[in-house]
Amino acid sequence: MIIIRTIRNILAVIWLLIAGSIGSLLLLIGRLFRDNGKWGMLWVKYIFIPPALWILGARVKTTGLENLDINKSYVFTANHESHLDTPAVYWQYPKLLYFIAKAELKKAPVVGWFIALSGMLFVDRTNPEKAKQSLAEAARMIQNGKNIMSFPEGSRTKDGSIGKFKKGLFSLAIAAKTDVVPVTIKGARDVWPSGTYRTQSGTIFIHFGEPVSYAKYEDNPILFANSVREIIIKTKEKL
Repeated sequence: MIIIRTIRNILAVIWLLIAGSIGSLLLLIGRLFRDNGKWGMLWVKYIFIPPALWILGARVKTTGLENLDINKSYVFTANHESHLDTPAVYWQYPKLLYFIAKAELKKAPVVGWFIALSGMLFVDRTNPEKAKQSLAEAARMIQNGKNIMSFPEGSRTKDGSIGKFKKGLFSLAIAAKTDVVPVTIKGARDVWPSGTYRTQSGTIFIHFGEPVSYAKYEDNPILFANSVREIIIKTKEKL
């Protein structure tokens, strides 16, 4: 099993470098022709991610899409279990998602290039003023019909528990007058735990919950964050 896992990990890295680089090149070409990186994002969504998850032995089971109107724009928020959360959710939602990523990922080869070239956002959590500017830009993206997603815990769980949700994403939803979709992830940590490069086969469960109206929490983003967190906790217990 150790040998199989090692081979899988090596193949996944090779595929990341090859397919991710092609995706980044398509994004760059798309920028030159002003397609906003659409073709590069579709390449990553449908050509890169499915084989990468298959190589790692990760199966994905998704429920709850019937709760959403895909013609509407939402703010998506999820618990954070693994490096696999982002590609799994990105692949499963029918429309393109634009993630808010921590600034440290700018330095990550391939992944950082993709985030930057696709027009997604980096947030510098050490600089409140820059963080506010990023959230204001995210609000404009939502108003232009894009779907924004982030992980309000700020980092991956180490023990499987769901940490405190930061209020920034919920302030964004209120400012953009957009409902929040609770996305519950379970099993990604079993496939690829935080703090290690060892992976194993398993199923990642993703549930898209019913949108939570921003209007109920316009004066209290902290309560908004806590309410959505409770929904995700309860849903995870049922998955």
